[in-house]
Amino acid sequence: MRARTRQRTLRIGAAVALCAALAGCAEGQAAEPGPTASGPPPVTGVPTMLGVGSLVLPIEPYLFTDRQVARLFRARAVLTAVCMERFGHRWPVPTETAPDTGTLNPANTAHRYGITDARLAARYGYHPAPGTAPSRAKEKSTGPKPGPEEMLLLTGLRDDGTPAAEDERGRAVPAGGCQGEATAALSGDPEKIGNRELVGAINIGSYGDSQKDPRVVEVFRAWSRCMKRHGHQYADPTRAPGKAPEFTGPKATRAEIALAGTDVRCKRETNVIGVWSSVDAAYQRRAMDAKTRELAAVKQDIRRQVTNADRVLRTD
Repeated sequence: MRARTRQRTLRIGAAVALCAALAGCAEGQAAEPGPTASGPPPVTGVPTMLGVGSLVLPIEPYLFTDRQVARLFRARAVLTAVCMERFGHRWPVPTETAPDTGTLNPANTAHRYGITDARLAARYGYHPAPGTAPSRAKEKSTGPKPGPEEMLLLTGLRDDGTPAAEDERGRAVPAGGCQGEATAALSGDPEKIGNRELVGAINIGSYGDSQKDPRVVEVFRAWSRCMKRHGHQYADPTRAPGKAPEFTGPKATRAEIALAGTDVRCKRETNVIGVWSSVDAAYQRRAMDAKTRELAAVKQDIRRQVTNADRVLRTD
């Protein structure tokens, strides 16, 4: 029974999981190995970068933006509610908006290389600025709690996890339930919405590959030496300085703010952002060069999903 409950919960929580996936790699996040080839890709003209405000990675045109993701999932919620009403059930459409994560591009460069903004570090340390992260308490307390019949209609699955062609009244259930019907109306596939796996593999893969690249390893060592001079022992920026228990209270302490400021200064002093982002981009370009035809199809898929979501929300 636990396995079945977990399976159904995962289906309802797909939106949350996808939004996290679309956000890219945040500080300290583990990354799966991406597309690789023999030897590190060449990098020329490494810029000196003090921040990520102007950074655009090669894979970004093939990723949904934060705003597109928010509209896509709201459109799916609207279509799901319409489907549920067809079966005689009221299913509310969430009214809350997605949090402003500070991510202005889909590769999440605002957080991809750890903390980089000196102004935010001086005010919030490693804590997210107000409004940039959802409240966990709110997440747990909101949202409808479906009964057995609603669950079957939502997911198209019986209690044992097998697909249901009909509900208890003999009415035909859409493939994947109302969520599947809504998803298919947006993407053409009842099981896929948002970014395609290829794009995620390139985006996350380059992040992981770049951390093992000798050029990035060397700049990490320089950053580590800088931190050590200021009394902090961290092997590299991905070890998430400031995530220790003493820095996870409701507000940033003076010690946390001081550590975050040193982190940013050492990144700037050693050009971590310039080197790391250049190598990251090089791995992306190499992987993308091998998938030009597939990536052209991805762009078409993005246009289709965005157009369909806009059409739904214009009539909402």
